[in-house]
Amino acid sequence: MSSSLMRRKLPELLLEAAMIFFAVILALAAEEWREKNDRLELADRALQSVVEEMRSNLEELETTGVLNAERLESASAVLAELEAGRDQGGADVGLEVALLSSAAWQSAQMSQAVQYLDFEVMRELSEVYEVQDLYLQVQSAAVDHMTDAMRTAQDDPAAAVRQGVISLALLGDLRTSLAEVYGNALEEIESDGGAK
Repeated sequence: MSSSLMRRKLPELLLEAAMIFFAVILALAAEEWREKNDRLELADRALQSVVEEMRSNLEELETTGVLNAERLESASAVLAELEAGRDQGGADVGLEVALLSSAAWQSAQMSQAVQYLDFEVMRELSEVYEVQDLYLQVQSAAVDHMTDAMRTAQDDPAAAVRQGVISLALLGDLRTSLAEVYGNALEEIESDGGAK
């Protein structure tokens, strides 16, 4: 190709190269925008699942809390009778176990959707599930204590019922705290949204 032909074609080649460059930049920007929208949509779906899970857990907590409060009241009355020397023949101190889920929160973490949530919302959710884990640990320990108490009830019924009362009271206090944490988190999420 001669240099004069090359000089005449140069503006046309430069224009074509610039158009290709801008087309590539535009395609990359469009892809980045699409990926960002996909991440935000994933974060929003994950947050909605976590909110539904927390509402369900709160409902479960309230239901079992009422039953356990009734059992605590009954067990306290039985304990007072036993300590006064009156036989309560086969007093039953039970515990209603709350089945709380963390599946939506774990899924949000595994899918990395939490990375695209507002930092304060993510922090609030982390705290909720830490308190929930603590509640579940205490609940599990209460079940163990009550199982042990049933074994010793023949020998010392007052001690067995006392252990049940202590377990129910502790679980009730922690249940109140967890319900408050759920309520605060739900209120914050509903007022702020959640995705970045």
